[in-house]
Amino acid sequence: FLMIRRPPRSTPKPSSAASDVYKRHAVILVAITIASFSVWLISDSPKMVIVVTDFESHLDGIDARHDIIRNAVDESLLEMIDGNITPEELISIAEISSSQINSQIIELVESEAPEEWQSSYLNYLESLRSSNSYIREVMALANLQTSDPTNDEFINILQKIEKLQSESKEYAKFSYQYRP
Repeated sequence: FLMIRRPPRSTPKPSSAASDVYKRHAVILVAITIASFSVWLISDSPKMVIVVTDFESHLDGIDARHDIIRNAVDESLLEMIDGNITPEELISIAEISSSQINSQIIELVESEAPEEWQSSYLNYLESLRSSNSYIREVMALANLQTSDPTNDEFINILQKIEKLQSESKEYAKFSYQYRP
């Protein structure tokens, strides 16, 4: 009579061990994100509603994501100017970035900030709008690169880009200053 010994149940199969680690990391990341921003999504038929309970953390999160988006566009613009990416690649990056900025604008508008947070939120909305204008100018510059631009056209758009970047940063500073 032959007895086949099975491994103990606490020993995971080698093929599923990595999968379990990734699943645990994903669960931990989701829990940390939810806890740190205190934002819950409450389903209301087909529409989702964002409920914000910690407005300071909410703005900090928006600001952190906005910085990441801005830096990605800035770096990609320099990469295109240096010839490391094509204008088409920059346009693709800019379109995605603009979509992300639009999502942040919607998130701020729908968060229903109380009166004491209104000035801070409105200034950050203006910061995001300036960023979107900046991104549109980056796309215009990329489109100009595909044709034969004159030096004046190129410099004119670069100046607009710098102005809009500065404007966006100023509104973000105002937003921080107007926090209760």
